[in-house]
Amino acid sequence: MRILSIGLFCIALTTLMAELALMRVFDVIWYSNKAYMIITMVMFCFGLAGVYQTLWPMKKEGRIHMQDKLALLTFLFGLSILVIMPILNNLPLNFHNIQVGSTKDIGYFLLMYLVLALPFFLSGMLFTAIFSWYSKNIQRLYFWDLFGAALGCLILIPFLPHIGPAGALIVGGGLCWLTAALLTRQRLAKLLLTGLGIGIVALPFIKSWTAEGPIDRYFEFKHHISKRAVLEGIQAERLEYSYWDPISKIDIIRQAGEVRHIAYDGGTQSTFIYPFDGDHEALRANLTNHETLSQTTRQHFGGQNVYLSHSLKKDTNADVLIIGSAGGQETKAALAFGAGSVDAVEMVGYVITAGKELYHELNGNIFNHPKVTTHKDEGRSFLRSTDKKYDIIQIYSNHTSSSIAAGSGAMSTTYLQTAEAYMEFFQRLKEDGLLQINHHIYPRMITTAAKAWKDMGFSDFRRHVLVFQAKDGVQDNLPTLLIRMSPWTQEEVAELETWFWGHTSIVEHPYKPEESMLSDEFYSGSMSQETLNLVPYRVKAATDNRPYFNFLRKKWELYRSSHPELFMDYSTAAHLSVQYINRAIPNELEHLVVTSTAALFFALIFILVPLFLSKAGRVQWPYKLTSMGYFSCLGAGFIIVELVFIQIFMKLIGFPLHTYSSIILAMLIAAALGSLVSEYLKISPKQRWWIPFVGTVVSIAVFIAFYPVYFKYFLAFSIWYRVLASVIFIFPAGFFMGMCFPLGILAVSKQPEGAVAWAWGMNGLFTVIGGISSVIISIYLGFNATLILGASIYILAFFLFKRMKEMYSGATA
Repeated sequence: MRILSIGLFCIALTTLMAELALMRVFDVIWYSNKAYMIITMVMFCFGLAGVYQTLWPMKKEGRIHMQDKLALLTFLFGLSILVIMPILNNLPLNFHNIQVGSTKDIGYFLLMYLVLALPFFLSGMLFTAIFSWYSKNIQRLYFWDLFGAALGCLILIPFLPHIGPAGALIVGGGLCWLTAALLTRQRLAKLLLTGLGIGIVALPFIKSWTAEGPIDRYFEFKHHISKRAVLEGIQAERLEYSYWDPISKIDIIRQAGEVRHIAYDGGTQSTFIYPFDGDHEALRANLTNHETLSQTTRQHFGGQNVYLSHSLKKDTNADVLIIGSAGGQETKAALAFGAGSVDAVEMVGYVITAGKELYHELNGNIFNHPKVTTHKDEGRSFLRSTDKKYDIIQIYSNHTSSSIAAGSGAMSTTYLQTAEAYMEFFQRLKEDGLLQINHHIYPRMITTAAKAWKDMGFSDFRRHVLVFQAKDGVQDNLPTLLIRMSPWTQEEVAELETWFWGHTSIVEHPYKPEESMLSDEFYSGSMSQETLNLVPYRVKAATDNRPYFNFLRKKWELYRSSHPELFMDYSTAAHLSVQYINRAIPNELEHLVVTSTAALFFALIFILVPLFLSKAGRVQWPYKLTSMGYFSCLGAGFIIVELVFIQIFMKLIGFPLHTYSSIILAMLIAAALGSLVSEYLKISPKQRWWIPFVGTVVSIAVFIAFYPVYFKYFLAFSIWYRVLASVIFIFPAGFFMGMCFPLGILAVSKQPEGAVAWAWGMNGLFTVIGGISSVIISIYLGFNATLILGASIYILAFFLFKRMKEMYSGATA
């Protein structure tokens, strides 16, 4: 049993590590929402293995010893992981052709899907076989399963910068072969698999250590799509640095005029390093000269909206906070206009390294300037850690593109665009401080900021707001929102207007409301339902409970012009339309529609095929459908609670990657210990069976009731204390939830052959369905309502198991 437990631990570790590594790969070679779609659809096959073994159960007896059977499956599991990269890199798949219905590329896509699905199918086969053969030891085995998965979630983070996700997959394949060596009883096979496994595990590290340059340290996947000309830059051999930061992959590409393009996740987001000699006085002189203003702006900033707030605070020794310092344009602007101090916060550590070390001579040494302090942190987390007040807080399109870092690949959360975030910004500004944000959809930015303004007890918000945007007919993806803590003066507004030329103008004027598109209601902090219904996109204030700022679409409609009477400007209309042109489904919803459709298809397979074709399905045994309903509840309930915890604790922990890894690790370790302790407490279908359900529901209820107060107290502590506080607070819920699955396996273990496999399959199916449902429900109802749903599912599981336990008593009588 010890060897089997270690083997199960390694298989679980590899499975989780492979899942997360592939999601990071597809964040880069595709888009983050498509990465979610692909990996979610692949994970259906994890549970599909349970359906397969329900129909054709693996026999524990026979000519081949059961450990050798497990060793062979583990070897194939490792091999299927190792072939993913070479097959995908040689697959002539065109991402764009899939969307327009190219038969050839759809065929290539299906082949890719099968290649990705096979490892998880084999992994599911291993779990199903072990849990079926050793169901009496399920509480101990489930502990090793969850413990391995927890480590698999954690281990990717420190190794990612050294070997990349492709290297992590290679390590996973080698680890599988070492596990196969441990399981097999054949001496020669042990020696061969051990040698091959060690060599394969070492391969990515050897490549990293012996790399001759900064771009060849990793095994890499070929891009399937060109995002912001990154693929063309790589093909033209203009790539200078490539680094897998745990937050985002960073590629630095040389462009014309010595400009450097810093591409996040293959070009999903971008920033630039512009050549600068470090002469801030000369730069400012060129900006204040109308003859050189346009050229200087383009050469050093890319657009005049970067330096607006700094120009108003010129020579005032301003204290400046930049959230998302990126390539340094905002920092350069602050120094040019005489800032006294600049706190430059950037979440991706390698971008800071690029600015301070790799390109410090090119960028004028701005990040090493004595007035500049760089911080590797998340914006709101940094704000909570300081008592400093600022004259300027500036955010220029700073939102992570990583599905892992964001904590939700299904629909992007934007915690810098919620009412609570604006409250934190306002609290850290001085009496006449300025908040400058460049982000799309300014009407929703205003309603969100207005709610924060009202909640803080302030009034007359319109007098404090100014918005610059391209004129009607020109799409502006980054309008400039300027909020001043004291009311704007007409002289300041006039001064700001002198910086603009061409198509840009003031669209929301504090002193000319009649020329503005938005009514006073948008500035009130409380929108009427009548107005919310009138606006053809979602304009209600985003909150930490519903932080889906970018989820805008109400209807699948194509908008081609502005509609001021409906409070829709041209840029918002264009933003919604560009994701719908030439598509049957809007791009931002495609992944949810496809995965939901796939969920229905797989649900029919998981339910109907075993029911009518397997021995477990055809033979009459008590509470058959009740049992399958029970395991479905566990799959959906666990993932719903887990995913909501990740999003809620983003507020307390702050740093997205810390939040994701801490919550997943804590939930899995807590559940693992719950499973193990349930054995010692003798929790079984015969006695004390109610404890897991009561404990789960009470823990969730306590969490919902007290987390606002709990968060308010611990927000003042440092990051690691906040992580510890988070782990402690969610531990009880994870602990009790971990008892429920092995309890159910014990109940069905005496039923016809294939029952355990079917139960595993249903659990896997509804884990995926629960994940999709969690996102959709959170968008429409918020996190608290979704947590209540999760608790309600465990209440339903309680009543289902109350009937199931009679089945166990009858089988063992």
